[in-house]
Amino acid sequence: MKAAIKPDLLDRVDEFFEGKEGHRTDPEFLALCDRIAGQEVDLVFIGPDAFAAIDNNYWLPRCCWEPMEHTNDR
Repeated sequence: MKAAIKPDLLDRVDEFFEGKEGHRTDPEFLALCDRIAGQEVDLVFIGPDAFAAIDNNYWLPRCCWEPMEHTNDR
């Protein structure tokens, strides 16, 4: 599924986890944020959990993305 990642991804994740998961000091997560914040990405779902297709190590809470609506205009 294509999704628009919120530009304030790091803030949203930190708020969702109430600052308890150490996302702001995790270099891998910070690199992921740099790559996808504010971008259109492919999400992969494992059960109800969404992960960026380019890095499926971090679950992205629903508050961090919006589904992209595409139309087939011909």
